[in-house]
Amino acid sequence: MAQITAEEALTLAAKIEAIASNPASIHGLQNDLPRERLREAGRKLSHAMEIPIDTARRLQATPLELPAALIGVEKGIFSALVSQSGTTSISELSEKTRIDPVLLKRLLRFYQANDMITQPGDDAYVANNITRGMTTLCCSAGVEYFFESVLPAFVALPQFLRDYEYKNPTNPDQLPWHVGHKTDLNPFPWLLKHPRQMEVFMQAMATLRDGMPNWFDHVDFRQEILHGHDTDPSVPLFVDVGGAMGQQSIFFKNSYPDLKGRIIVQDQAQVVSQIEATPLPGFAGIEAMAHDFFKPQPIKGARAYYLRMIFHDWPDHKAVEILRHLRDAMTEGSYLLIDETVLSEKQAPWKAAFMDMTMMCQLGAQERTKAEWERLMAESGFKILRICEYAPDTQESLIIAVKST
Repeated sequence: MAQITAEEALTLAAKIEAIASNPASIHGLQNDLPRERLREAGRKLSHAMEIPIDTARRLQATPLELPAALIGVEKGIFSALVSQSGTTSISELSEKTRIDPVLLKRLLRFYQANDMITQPGDDAYVANNITRGMTTLCCSAGVEYFFESVLPAFVALPQFLRDYEYKNPTNPDQLPWHVGHKTDLNPFPWLLKHPRQMEVFMQAMATLRDGMPNWFDHVDFRQEILHGHDTDPSVPLFVDVGGAMGQQSIFFKNSYPDLKGRIIVQDQAQVVSQIEATPLPGFAGIEAMAHDFFKPQPIKGARAYYLRMIFHDWPDHKAVEILRHLRDAMTEGSYLLIDETVLSEKQAPWKAAFMDMTMMCQLGAQERTKAEWERLMAESGFKILRICEYAPDTQESLIIAVKST
């Protein structure tokens, strides 16, 4: 790249500032690709411009964003701003949130400095895109879940690695999670004993892909799995293994409303009870079944067994156990669909790298590269037919596989 002058750099900065103040001015920004590219380019530019003191202050300040965001969610600061058509003053917000105005001003200062809100005047605050995002279940539940459940494991990571001489954590009973939470319980049993955290975990998982790309837009199930043939209403069509509240099954049903066959969501008994008590919109016509995927798969000969973000929760030896039960249930014409991250060997996106470290700290598990997936599938008796990446920013992909002969 040719060198540019400082004056040219300042002109570029002015253009970036104009975009930041009015993103809607960019034609075609509804397309996810330019939006993601702009956002990632801005992040990399910010890092490239840092001098050491900038780096130190960024790292020191970042841990405060999550607890500060949780305060804004819990006390209704963000929702109060979103409910207003114009600007709001500190006194008005204080009355709505019951927060001391001196403390509230300090919180609002932090929020505007981190672009969570906009401050057009000395005592004038208004919602922006991030403020509105913080009022969605995806953000509000995710913030609470990560603060209460995940953050303690992150904080414990340095001491854990010192104590265990920097060996890669793979023992699910001996992890930063246990150190941070001062517990012998693994995450899922711990959640069962903490109903509020189970609730926000399920809410966060249910909304995780809201507004994001989906594999249904990139893989034609009718052609690639059914090969254009009709289906039998009595035959299991789509078995959503570990499918939580059935979000993906609902997407599938809505994407292929004319396909005949049973759509089945499998999960733990307590999750199935939650489905039955409060089914998501669109769940009608889908079956819910209690099933432990470490036990033999009861649905035999389904056209597709689908698992989304299951294997990154487990180390290889446990993943093999799950896969072999599925293999035993599959017949000729059955396909295995694995919806997971497939990490690149270099320049992995930050979201994927972040999730890999999260899985390590909590579960002793991991995100996997293409080579690691190929080894795992071969060991379990499967042959990968195709890997379709559908979300480049997270490297989420659909792995299509069949039983190896």
